[in-house]
Amino acid sequence: MAVRAKALRATSEQLEERAARLLQEARERNILTFAITAVSGFTLGLLTGILFAPASGHETRHRMSDRASGMVSSVREMARRRAREVSEKAEEIA
Repeated sequence: MAVRAKALRATSEQLEERAARLLQEARERNILTFAITAVSGFTLGLLTGILFAPASGHETRHRMSDRASGMVSSVREMARRRAREVSEKAEEIA
């Protein structure tokens, strides 16, 4: 009886490990599928927007360039503020 119980326990543990691996693989596939779908949707939306935009290509590119520059400036300013905050906190701690 004890031998059979050990064998059943070992089999049960193996099944649990296999189930855990399968669940992890499914999660990873779902994440990858979501990422691919999101990037594809973004790209398709961007291309559709550019193709059907009422403005000329030159004007659209100019607007996109201006917006990108504005975003870069905003990110730089946020980074500077955070760096100052971290520096001030470091001085307070020291």
